[in-house]
Amino acid sequence: MWLIVMRGLPGCGKSTLSRALSKHLNWPLIDKDDVRDLLGDEIPGIGGLAYDIMFNIARRQLLQGLNVICDSPLISRVSYDRAQVIARETHAYLAVIECTCSDESLWRSRITERKTSGLPTHHQTDWDSFQAYRRFYLSQANYAFLHPHIIVDTVKPLHDCLAEIMAWLEQASAFAKTSLEQGSQYAL
Repeated sequence: MWLIVMRGLPGCGKSTLSRALSKHLNWPLIDKDDVRDLLGDEIPGIGGLAYDIMFNIARRQLLQGLNVICDSPLISRVSYDRAQVIARETHAYLAVIECTCSDESLWRSRITERKTSGLPTHHQTDWDSFQAYRRFYLSQANYAFLHPHIIVDTVKPLHDCLAEIMAWLEQASAFAKTSLEQGSQYAL
């Protein structure tokens, strides 16, 4: 079983990619923003609560024997640690798919278009305001991964990104199987 956690800044393509991956693999997708959208912005600590709910739902799905994809920025080490605990508890393999967008003009366009797409307010920003969030993200998200981790540049077409991830998951699955046969505690 796999617990795949997405990672990346807003507008980098992680939600588009996680939805396509969920559909391709027929695995449940749990999106932190779906939870946050329902809770509203008035609740103190809304971001942490949305992560807690997302990971609690993921845990339940894994205990049911389902592979799961979680879509969130995965900014802090605390969230990654929570994913590790859940993976250990449910005997799932944990992997991180990080999305980037190397074309800043495309990225800017993606951020700017959110204002006209009907998304809830917390999704919407302008490029200049986004830069403050970007600095915060980069100050918090600099931690090492102990599990398989791939960085996907979403400037490439979606089907190319999916093919890259599928090839990577195939390699990671083969490595996990070999590690288990050798008695290793790979990703658990």
